Amino acid sequence: MISMLGCSKKNEEKTNVQSGKELYGAYCASCHKDRGTGNFLFGIPRIKDTELTMSEIDQLIRYGHKDDKKMPMFSQLTSPQAYSIASYIKKHLRYQ
Repeated sequence: MISMLGCSKKNEEKTNVQSGKELYGAYCASCHKDRGTGNFLFGIPRIKDTELTMSEIDQLIRYGHKDDKKMPMFSQLTSPQAYSIASYIKKHLRYQ
């Protein structure tokens, strides 16, 4: 008998959220803060309620912002990793 415990879409989503949270913590939280509130006085935008799409966030993370050189680029991240961060921002930070 083969056990299929832990093989569900719900567990997959939990893993994606966890890795998005971990990646956000490693790459974004030092500037944008744990809750995505940023720091207005230092010109760091609030991102928890961003209107950017998932693709736009992915591009911003991996390639930086063409008009704002303070935003670093994280070219070492893969697109799935950047999407994981974007998903965390859009689906979880928004409601904190």
